[in-house]
Amino acid sequence: MVLMVGATGLLGGRITQRLLARRLPVRMLMRPGSVAETLAAQGMATSPRALEAAGARPVTGDLKDPDTLEAACRGVEVVITTANSVLRGGEDTIETVDRTGNRNLIDVARRAGVRRLIFVSAQRADRNSPVPLLAAKGETEAYLQESGLDYTIVAPNAFMEVWLNLLVVWPLLEGRPPVIIGSGTRRHAFISIEDVADFVAATLCHPAARNRRLVIGGPEAYSLREVVAQAGQVLGRALSMQAVQPGDPVPGVPDNARSIAAGFDVADTSVEHMSELSKTFGVSLTPVTAFLQQALRPIARA
Repeated sequence: MVLMVGATGLLGGRITQRLLARRLPVRMLMRPGSVAETLAAQGMATSPRALEAAGARPVTGDLKDPDTLEAACRGVEVVITTANSVLRGGEDTIETVDRTGNRNLIDVARRAGVRRLIFVSAQRADRNSPVPLLAAKGETEAYLQESGLDYTIVAPNAFMEVWLNLLVVWPLLEGRPPVIIGSGTRRHAFISIEDVADFVAATLCHPAARNRRLVIGGPEAYSLREVVAQAGQVLGRALSMQAVQPGDPVPGVPDNARSIAAGFDVADTSVEHMSELSKTFGVSLTPVTAFLQQALRPIARA
């Protein structure tokens, strides 16, 4: 039995679908009063009804309440968690979910005899990071590594479907200039969320993933300026850009993700050995150009 925490998220939903396609028994953690179905209708989540129809078994629980996690973890061999607080609000914060909540999950999983925990983190996660979310993820990584559980930490670069959509694709579809953060010259190995889901699913029983931190990214690293230039090639015209200073509000980006956006201008985040990792785990990587061609198809020249 696999317990999927964050199953109704964009990434968690894709992972759950892949596990169900392999006919694995999947239990999905659902918070009381979840609005996932509403968010799914807006393209911001995965429909829990669709996952349940595909075979996932819902169980009620909340990372903030460890007592509710006991039953969820009972009889589970592997826990996979993608849960985070970025699109939440109210009592769901970085402190309560990403730091304390993940610690609760690790503690309960260990007591319940869970064999392995797969934690989806981020490439730049670091307990000393000035970005609160990345600091919390870094602390969770360290806590998991010291827990005694078998673990896999999947640490992806920025998602194409999130950041390239927010900064480049959606502005263009709405007739606005793409946004670059700061100089826009730092290069990042943007990765498709589909490829991340493939990697996570592939690590489930793979010996090469045991007790490892796997940093993953796309096949090449691009700056935001280079991404905009590629978008211009897809559209057949030169594109103007809107520059936003790191830390300032970014059109379309939630305020609680502003510090993450600012990080695009701090350092390059290329990923080495992706060809080797892709071969090991059987994952074909999506190029940025292919993503842009598909995403900009509604306004591309025939």
